[in-house]
Amino acid sequence: MSDSQERSEQEQEARLLSAAQSGDRAAMERLLSMHQDRIYRTALSYLGGNEEGATEVAQDVLISVARNLAGFRGDSRLTTWLYRMTVNYAKNYLAARQRRTARFVSLDPTAAGDEDAPPVIQAADPRGNTRDRAAASEMQSILQQRIAQLPEDFRTVMILRFVEDQSYEEIGETLSIPVGTVKSRINRGRAELRRLMADVLPGGESHE
Repeated sequence: MSDSQERSEQEQEARLLSAAQSGDRAAMERLLSMHQDRIYRTALSYLGGNEEGATEVAQDVLISVARNLAGFRGDSRLTTWLYRMTVNYAKNYLAARQRRTARFVSLDPTAAGDEDAPPVIQAADPRGNTRDRAAASEMQSILQQRIAQLPEDFRTVMILRFVEDQSYEEIGETLSIPVGTVKSRINRGRAELRRLMADVLPGGESHE
């Protein structure tokens, strides 16, 4: 996206935000529509590819935004506010699921693994053959699951950098941490992800 396109989108967002905060329902709907895919992607990544959970989290976030947008003061970027809200709802979802799992763990030892959750982050390349698409889809599934296993500090920066395509500076603003800390966490997150992916990568190591 060019700088002029980005500025144009920011100006449009600012106009919609002002109108929505003034009670314009059409502006509210357009504003939510602009961000719903990003909210869903963030939730999907944070929940390790659990599409059902990501859908539930995204719906909760959109409802909360509609209810609380009037109180948004603009102390941070709107995308920062939305990201933090999405992560909070995703954490609550995971905590609730863990509580439900704990109730049945003695009856069903496989429940804690949530093996039926659909771990998908993106469709395979439609130009490939069936075998290639299946292999790519499987690797994406594994990658998504392993990212979800990273410690929270590493998982968060990896999602912001490689899923949301935020710059180091934007990540620092989102998380209220120095850029140096962002870079350090990404490097350490990469190293930890290589370790977690060692069993499925050629030669037991990743190639960047």
